[in-house]
Amino acid sequence: MSGPTGYKRSIRKTRLTVVAVIAAALVVAAAILTVESLPAGAQNGLLPVRKPDAPAWPEPDPLNDSLPAKGKFLVASNTLGDPRFQETVVLLISYNDDGAAGLIINRPTKVPIADMLPDVRDLKRRADIVYYGGPVENNRILMLIRSGEKPEDSGRVFGNVYVSMSENTLERMIGAKKPEKELRFYAGYAGWLPGQLDGEVSRGDWHIIQADVGSIFDKKSSDIWKELFRRASAIQVLNQSEPDFALVPETPTS
Repeated sequence: MSGPTGYKRSIRKTRLTVVAVIAAALVVAAAILTVESLPAGAQNGLLPVRKPDAPAWPEPDPLNDSLPAKGKFLVASNTLGDPRFQETVVLLISYNDDGAAGLIINRPTKVPIADMLPDVRDLKRRADIVYYGGPVENNRILMLIRSGEKPEDSGRVFGNVYVSMSENTLERMIGAKKPEKELRFYAGYAGWLPGQLDGEVSRGDWHIIQADVGSIFDKKSSDIWKELFRRASAIQVLNQSEPDFALVPETPTS
């Protein structure tokens, strides 16, 4: 039987192991989205930590129907093996040479946003819940906003959909009594290292389609993946069945 000294050594060893695991996890999370991938200061200022407002996200990248880009949906294939992403739809909010980031839009929780942000005024009067945005930094909150005008301290993702991590923006939206169908709250996000998402797409893990506002704010969460998977599958079949037409020069007539 170990004596008191051995027991204390065991406790110290356990603490060091836990610290090492946490430190390794933080290094991995930091690598997923570099400083260049997020607005300046955003890696330190995501809600619920109160920080100065984050600058706006970049404007959308040029879109290609078959490639990932900001403002596209990633629709999980029915063969995708990762249980964290099975039957999910991810809205890409960032995609560039530094990697990619997105929010899972069809995983609602039962947690009221007021419970996660108790210091934000007037949230207790609302029924908004938190969605599971992805496995990275679940203690941080991001907002998707549907608005005819660009909200302050936000960045456009596509159409009239904006993303923000600013607590001041949240307070302004709540103060303006924006309806629930114009706001969505996400705990965490999904992140990919440079080239990682492209590899998953090439492997067939994801279908890519243009995002639409209704799927994010209006549709029943349990229906979103089924509907978009059918749509993506139909587009894929259509693209595969389209014939390739060669340009043949006309034969000159005499």
